[in-house]
Amino acid sequence: MRPLAPPSTTTTTAATTTSSVSPSTAMPAALRAGALAAVGTWSVVVLPALIGWVAAPESSVGWFSAVSVASAIWFLGHGQSVGAGPVAISVTPLLLLLVFVYIAVRWARRLAATERLRVGAGDWSRVAQWGVVPGFVIGYGLVSAVLALFTLGGPATPGVAAVPGSLIVPVAALGFVLLRPDDDTAPAFVRAWFRRGPTWLPSVWRTGWRGAGLLLVVGLVVVVVRLVLSWSAVADVQDQYGANFGALVVIALAQLALLGNTATWALSFLAGPGFQVALGSAITPAAAQPGLLPLVPVLGALPQAADYPAMTYAVVLVPVLVGVWLGRRVEAELEFFGNVRARLAATATAALVAVVVVVVVTALGNGAVGVDRLSAVGVPLWSFAAALTAEVVGGALLLAGALVLIERRRDGRDDEPTSVSPTGTASGTGSEPDSQTGSVADRD
Repeated sequence: MRPLAPPSTTTTTAATTTSSVSPSTAMPAALRAGALAAVGTWSVVVLPALIGWVAAPESSVGWFSAVSVASAIWFLGHGQSVGAGPVAISVTPLLLLLVFVYIAVRWARRLAATERLRVGAGDWSRVAQWGVVPGFVIGYGLVSAVLALFTLGGPATPGVAAVPGSLIVPVAALGFVLLRPDDDTAPAFVRAWFRRGPTWLPSVWRTGWRGAGLLLVVGLVVVVVRLVLSWSAVADVQDQYGANFGALVVIALAQLALLGNTATWALSFLAGPGFQVALGSAITPAAAQPGLLPLVPVLGALPQAADYPAMTYAVVLVPVLVGVWLGRRVEAELEFFGNVRARLAATATAALVAVVVVVVVTALGNGAVGVDRLSAVGVPLWSFAAALTAEVVGGALLLAGALVLIERRRDGRDDEPTSVSPTGTASGTGSEPDSQTGSVADRD
């Protein structure tokens, strides 16, 4: 027999402990973590800027100008536009944005682990929702406001909405850490959100993000292959600069930060709509019309003006195959027990999640890098979204529909009745199956 627990001591203590944990107790640590995450991301751009200033003794500007320019680049890496006189730059270096999010994720993950251990699993959801999340975002925003002051009077200044717009990084980092509905350490309010939807939603959510990553990786692979094949042209443009080693390092880092943007360009080429590097230019599976390009070495990898055969449109099969892969992942992770509607809905949702993530990232990478012809660089967003949705969702549903038809046909063959002759043996069979049937009946 299990002994009875003490009547009131344990219960009273538990209630007292629960009521004593307030979300405000997590606010100081969350503010500190958010501020340190912002400082960490700022150091990624300010340290190279200061090193470049020291390595260029012929420069006539002071060190604070280098810090001011680095702070403006920091806002540019957060998806904000930066103005330098009449020139507006709004193209977000996607790889730099990814580095910022990664740094913020490290701080957010450490904060979440520490606070969950401190308050316990019972209070973690409330503390996370009302203490950790707002504190981390506010701490990041406070440092962002200070960095905006560094850009005043400098050669480049961010827009009026730069400070609230920079919060995209801490919000994305918290989403990566907390929005894990199938993880036991995730806050209860996150799991409650996902429970309002279908039971397959948590698995589909994870699969959709993996599909988005795969799509971007495919675009990046295309860019790398193109760079390798066109390296001589890229090197020829690089030689025209005649810059010293320090300047070449800065130019190389700037182009590396834009590598993610070129991955979205390549993905749009595979989807069909293509991309443009200046107004009036277009590179699609139908033709390449790059036009007059700025003197950027990486643009030397772009194809020359040419018309492509109709067979080039076969590249659209690449996003379709990614959709098939997504459908296969859904089939491997979930069992629908004959519910065809849920099966198709889950497959389509996973594909849509992947497409939405890629389109949002592509929208951040679009923008201007100057005036006139350079005022619109990137991907035609709406046509790209429509084409990618049709291809990825279509490929996923194509696999799901094919599997449903195969299973129904197999089940139909299994359910076919066997005709029996008056003698009690199966009709239409040979002598050997008759003898086997008889032996089974004898054993029974």
